[in-house]
Amino acid sequence: MIIVYDSLTGQSKRFAESLGYELQDINTFKPNEDDFLFLITRSFNFGEVSQSAKTFLSKHAKKVIGVAVSGNRNWGTNFGAAGDKIETEFGIPLVLKFEGSGMPHERKIVKDWILNHAHKNA
Repeated sequence: MIIVYDSLTGQSKRFAESLGYELQDINTFKPNEDDFLFLITRSFNFGEVSQSAKTFLSKHAKKVIGVAVSGNRNWGTNFGAAGDKIETEFGIPLVLKFEGSGMPHERKIVKDWILNHAHKNA
């Protein structure tokens, strides 16, 4: 399992680091055929998917088992909307929307989801 993160301000990277898996920056990602991927990305411009995430997903979406998205709750219905768009366009389950670097209980949600997914596919 590799966590691929897309982080402009470092918040998504901090969330990714807290999960305890191998990490790769989305901009320097080097694929390995045997690994499943989990994407930690961000919403920008009131819920849009970043260009780096679009480029990454156009090449690697079939290997991505889930996505968690950072955003700003002040954006209302657009909070984490990039995750909704990724789920719709690429069929990748949206596991979590979080704000900032996430809270401990949010990190647990993602960790538990990854463990459950890995157990089902073992």
